[in-house]
Amino acid sequence: MHPRTPVLLLVLLLAGCNPQPVEQDAPRLLFGRSGLGPGEFNYPRATALGPDGLLYVVDKAARIQVFQPDGTYVREWKMPADDAGRPTGLGIAPDGRVFAADTHYSRVVVFSPEGTLLELFGSYGDGPGRFRLPTDVAIAPDGTIYVSEYGGNDRITVYDSDWRFLRQIGGPGTETTFQRPQAVFVGPDGTLWVADSCNHRICAFDPDGTLRGTFGQPGGQAGDLRFPYNVEVLPDGTLVVCEFGNNRVQRLARDGRSLGVWGGPGRDPGRLAYPWALTVVDDRVFIVDSGNCRVQAIEIRQLGVPGKSPATRG
Repeated sequence: MHPRTPVLLLVLLLAGCNPQPVEQDAPRLLFGRSGLGPGEFNYPRATALGPDGLLYVVDKAARIQVFQPDGTYVREWKMPADDAGRPTGLGIAPDGRVFAADTHYSRVVVFSPEGTLLELFGSYGDGPGRFRLPTDVAIAPDGTIYVSEYGGNDRITVYDSDWRFLRQIGGPGTETTFQRPQAVFVGPDGTLWVADSCNHRICAFDPDGTLRGTFGQPGGQAGDLRFPYNVEVLPDGTLVVCEFGNNRVQRLARDGRSLGVWGGPGRDPGRLAYPWALTVVDDRVFIVDSGNCRVQAIEIRQLGVPGKSPATRG
């Protein structure tokens, strides 16, 4: 939080000035700290919301921890192996199964909501059913599974609910060239959104894999992107993007116009250190503040209101 005197804060509140007062910068909820105990994190890197209303978070200790939306710890479990590396992505199916992108084992690991190992899918390689470094998993309402990966393949592969290969989106030799697609998200209308991190852009695809459009350019101004690591759709259809490189979260219209920015580099509440992921829970955005080993939650309105001037920090 910025050092400001109570008098100045009162003036800002009464005047309704823009930029926003300090209260608008403060997270509405913050939980977690560095450590290996329940509710502690070792560099968390992915999160997802389950149909049970619980928040699932995976960290570099190869643990998936589960929390209530108020930050109360519920349970945890470990990945089946972690010597080679730890997961970077989580997806949850409509039936509650938890899909972890087990990046350095070139596979997807599927668990029950309680942590029982159900399935291991994939192996190292380039063909259907093979991965190099999978980054994320998204499951559509009809059970279609999308897996993003990098490390040479840099593509999205699509499977039905029984892991039968359907198609490939992007990758070497195709019209869409990704550079580390770090996250995938299926919107309510079926649009597939891709955080194409090293191209500093967001891509949108029709369900059949047709490219609908892209936006983004490298930079630190409103509307720019620097290593976008996650994207989700808000209830009003606008987008929220987590920027690893800019240490911020940005709300964007579907054409890429910036509607608001929250965050900035730092250690205090309201500041971020290399955020990897986010997820939307009702009217809040839960942000995985990786370098600070915590989760911060803000209200959607703290990211601006469509039709008004972009919200920025003071």
